Amino acid sequence: MKKIVRKIKNIKDVIIALKKKGEQKEMPVVNCPNCQGKKRSDSIILKCEHSAKIQGIIQCLRCEHEFPITIVNDTIQKIDVALPGIQSDKLNQSVEADIKEDVEEAERCNYHQCYKACVTMCRRALQLGLIDKGITDTRLSLMLQGALKDKLIEQKTYDLATSIKGYGDIGAHRREHLEPKEVELVIYATVKMLNELFQ
Repeated sequence: MKKIVRKIKNIKDVIIALKKKGEQKEMPVVNCPNCQGKKRSDSIILKCEHSAKIQGIIQCLRCEHEFPITIVNDTIQKIDVALPGIQSDKLNQSVEADIKEDVEEAERCNYHQCYKACVTMCRRALQLGLIDKGITDTRLSLMLQGALKDKLIEQKTYDLATSIKGYGDIGAHRREHLEPKEVELVIYATVKMLNELFQ
């Protein structure tokens, strides 16, 4: 019990010491680019001293908007208004929420350069879309043939979907290398395919 009390006291002393030194004023303050000016925006205070680097995605808990940020040595190097290459915003409103979430997750994976995870999520979104349209859950190649036969998709879209499947197979099963431009095309193709399925 004495150790816990001592530990709490030490933490309290550090917080008081920081306030006395005024170090909090030196911390970069970030406001949500989506909320700012529209409604009350809470500031996000980040600390990154010496040779440290923070790079990642910040999510505003007020509006759930996500944006990338890079801080090096307590200086904001880069802050974007939104995640780059937002294709999920172009999805038809009739696309199911969980499928849209898969495409959004694919975009996050792409931002973090987790390319295999990205194309695997695109493949998953495609398969779930086909299931939602009444295609029996089986091998994806058979599901795509079924969608073409039932005229849910056109031949051009079928060809596009088979390439999504191919890249998704690489992400899940093979040791092949994926290029960033290829991955961006897979996200684009997935959104196009889903929009045709959910017209």
